[in-house]
Amino acid sequence: MNDSDHPQSTEGNEILAQLFGQVRTAILNGMDREFLLDEELAALEVTAAQFIIIKILLKGHAKSACELCRAMDYDRGAMSRMIDRLESKNLLRRVALAHTRREQSIEVTEAGKAAFPRMQACLAKVLSKLLGGVAKTQVLEVERTLKQMLANS
Repeated sequence: MNDSDHPQSTEGNEILAQLFGQVRTAILNGMDREFLLDEELAALEVTAAQFIIIKILLKGHAKSACELCRAMDYDRGAMSRMIDRLESKNLLRRVALAHTRREQSIEVTEAGKAAFPRMQACLAKVLSKLLGGVAKTQVLEVERTLKQMLANS
């Protein structure tokens, strides 16, 4: 990419940043609504933010509260409260590490693993709705662009 190919409009970039935020909010709000429509998930009172924690743990992208904080850009207090709530719902558990008393591993329980596919299905519904009328080629181009933006960060 040469210099003439780089987006220069500060206003355009600000609009893009605002749109990213709005899409993220639409996904999270849509997931919260879908979770409430699913009887099993509604009974768990699980939120989109809690789903993200479970997903990160199941995908192996984090194993501790500290790693979750980095992955999600949350402060320790907020993350601790989120883990407490998920633990009280029996979706996560803290596991003491043998080699240290200070850090604990976070694991998804069998109940959390069992609920995860339903949560994933809710996410799929939300994304399907948001992508209605968007061509597959457009989706692939946005995906390539977002990956490039992350690589640049």
